[in-house]
Amino acid sequence: MVILLSLIAIVFTFYAPFYLRRRKNKIKPTKNVFDKFVDEDHGYPWSLDKERKDSYRKALEKKVNED
Repeated sequence: MVILLSLIAIVFTFYAPFYLRRRKNKIKPTKNVFDKFVDEDHGYPWSLDKERKDSYRKALEKKVNED
C-alpha cells in the first residue's frame, strides 16, 4: 500500500506538471456551473440593490412575454 501511494505521489509531483505544460495549448478551460449562474443572475425581488431589483423585473417581464 505504501509503495502504491508513493508511486502515485511521485507521478503527480513530477510527471503531471510536465504533461500539463506540454498540452497547455490544447487544454481549453470551460465555465463551471457557478460561473454560468453568476453570469445569468439578474437579482431577486428581495434584493437590496435597486439595480438588481430592476434587472430582475426586466428579466421576469422578458420571460413572461416569451411564453
